[in-house]
Amino acid sequence: MKLFGTAGIRGTLWEKITPELALRMGTAIGTYVEGESVAVARDGRTSSVMLQNAMISGLLSTGKEVLDLGLIPTPALAWATREHADGGVMITASHNPPTDNGIKVFNGDGTEFYVEQERELEELYFSGNFRKAKWNEIKTVKPIDVIGDYIKAVLDFVNHETSLKVLYDGANGAGSVLAPYLLRDIGAKVVSINAHVDGHFPGRKPEPRYENIAYLGELVRKLNVDLAIAQDGDADRIAVFDEKGNYLNEDTVIALFAKRYVEEHGGGTVVVSIDTGSRIDQVVEEAGGRVVRIPLGQPHDGIKRYKAIFAAEPWKLVHPKFGPWIDSFVTMGLLIKMIDENGPLSEIVRENVPEFYLTKKNVPCPDGLKGKAVEGAARILEDKLKDEIREILTISGYRFNLKDRSWVLVRPSGTEPKIRVVVEAPSERKRDELFEMAYSTVLRVVEGLKKGKKPDGD
Repeated sequence: MKLFGTAGIRGTLWEKITPELALRMGTAIGTYVEGESVAVARDGRTSSVMLQNAMISGLLSTGKEVLDLGLIPTPALAWATREHADGGVMITASHNPPTDNGIKVFNGDGTEFYVEQERELEELYFSGNFRKAKWNEIKTVKPIDVIGDYIKAVLDFVNHETSLKVLYDGANGAGSVLAPYLLRDIGAKVVSINAHVDGHFPGRKPEPRYENIAYLGELVRKLNVDLAIAQDGDADRIAVFDEKGNYLNEDTVIALFAKRYVEEHGGGTVVVSIDTGSRIDQVVEEAGGRVVRIPLGQPHDGIKRYKAIFAAEPWKLVHPKFGPWIDSFVTMGLLIKMIDENGPLSEIVRENVPEFYLTKKNVPCPDGLKGKAVEGAARILEDKLKDEIREILTISGYRFNLKDRSWVLVRPSGTEPKIRVVVEAPSERKRDELFEMAYSTVLRVVEGLKKGKKPDGD
């Protein structure tokens, strides 16, 4: 059984995620992590306290001191781990529905565990070769409040004061305990919605994709704010609307920051996930930098491997000068600074980021069929697109980069029983043609596999 997916361990409560798993994983983490202490935090899901307590018990059984950070966002846990502990654990299912939960593991420098570390930890988990502390080696649980210090660290890094009016949507998630205070401390006038923690997520679905937060566009116009910010359940993701109520495509946000960092450094490498678009390549290349694509869930690995000055995947940005973890709070602070320095967000986007047209949609697919379905669909698509293909990337699925900067991505979800289909093109017509081809191909292959057919063609 494979435990780790794209971003830690994640799944439905009682089907995959149980107190027994958290207890055993805590014991494995306590055995694996060198040093004396491990920081543990949780999001606001109804099952998170239960799982956090089981995790703490496992850690204590190995002789580790546990720093209990309570309910805080994932970026704050990463920062606090670097500042106070030798390892960190976040109990969260991030943007997944309220029925789910999960575990993210961090190194002492704040990086999420690398793929090879997850593999080693998984082997240890199943082997049962755990350290067992003697009765007089069992240490204590030490509660620590890090929110104030983390806010100060972000404000010091951003180094800016504002008078902008900001609409904040916390998704009833962990960001609600921090973001409104950070925004007020930077000087913003804040209007908050869905900003009380509730593990049922009554305000909206926790994933901040456009269809879940489209209502913010109208609120921006009615409230006359300068921008709107939305987060997910553990507040590592960020979505943005400009002052006109327009949703900023995730790649547009990445492109703005990528260009800024490349210009500041006079070049450099930007690493982005396989599902990001051509507008990033264009602005980075024009600024004198280069783009390298990496698997989903591995921006920290990309920073280390390519000495990247910036890393990102949709909704999730890493600012290496602050820390090697995804940090939406640094993103919101720097975005506000960017607006104050360069004018309204809509104008910044118009002047700096080229227009491309993107569509994403998921095809439901049982976990056991995802690999075969992606392979079969990729063979069919490669044949259909053979005259247009510039290169094929086989990272987290198959990405077909075409000669006109269009691209098609088919990849298995690392956290859900779905196949992701993503298409982008310089024109809406080309995008729609490519998407119809790709989506219908994946759908036919999945349905065929369910019936026992081989994905040999249409």
